[in-house]
Amino acid sequence: MARKVKGSKQYRMKVVPHRPILHGVFSALGVSLLVLSTSAGAFFAGQYQISKSLDEKSRAHARALDEVDHLRAQIETLRIRATTAEQSVTIGEQASQSVRSALVSKDNQIAELRQEIAFYRGIMAPAEGGEGVSIGRFSISEAGDRRYQYKLLVQQSAARHQVVTGAVRFTIVGQTDGEARRYALADLSQQVESESIPLRFKYFQNIEGELQLPEGFVPEGVELSLKSSKRKGFNIDQRYGWLVQQS
Repeated sequence: MARKVKGSKQYRMKVVPHRPILHGVFSALGVSLLVLSTSAGAFFAGQYQISKSLDEKSRAHARALDEVDHLRAQIETLRIRATTAEQSVTIGEQASQSVRSALVSKDNQIAELRQEIAFYRGIMAPAEGGEGVSIGRFSISEAGDRRYQYKLLVQQSAARHQVVTGAVRFTIVGQTDGEARRYALADLSQQVESESIPLRFKYFQNIEGELQLPEGFVPEGVELSLKSSKRKGFNIDQRYGWLVQQS
C-alpha cells in the first residue's frame, strides 16, 4: 500500500498507449496542409498580380490607342491646313504672275506709244542742223534660247526733203567671266554681213533682225553710231541699256 506524503498534492497517473505511426501521419498531414495552404495563397496572390498587371496593360494599351487616334486626327487637320495653305500660295503666285505679266504688257504698250509719239514728233518737228536726222526708236525683245529681236528706226524731219545717206554701226557691250567684251552686230547676226549697215531714206528707215548671244556673255547695253556719208552731215552716238521687252 502506498504511502501518502502529508502536505503534497497527489496526481492521478494514467497509462497511454504509444502509437508512433499515427503520430507521424498526423504530422505529415499537418505539414501537407500547411504547404497546400501556402501554395494556394501564393497561387492566388500570383493570379491577382497577373490579373492586376494585365488590367494595367490593357488600360495603358487603350490609352495608347486613344492617343494614336488623337494624333491621327491632328495630323489629318494639319494636312488639310497645309494643303489649303499650298493652294492659297499657288493661287497667290498665279495671281502675282498674272499681275506682273499685265504690268509688263502695259509697260511695253506705253513704251511703244512713247516711241510712236517721238517718231511722229521727229518727223513733223524740224530739227536744228545734222540734216534733221534722229533715232526714232530702238527696242530689244526676247525670242528664246539667248536669241533676241532688235528694231531700230532712223528718221528725218518732214520739213526736209533730201535723201539721207550714211551708215549705222550696232555694237553690243557686256562682260564674259568678268572681262569687258564688245560684239559687232555682224558677229551675232547672220542677217548682217558687215559692221556698217547702209542708210538711205527720205523720211525714215526701219532696221530689224535677230541676234544670238554667245554662251557666258552677259549683255549690258547697245551702242549705236550713225554717220552721214556727207562731210558735214549728221554724226550721232547713242547708248542704250540692255532693256529687254517681254514678247
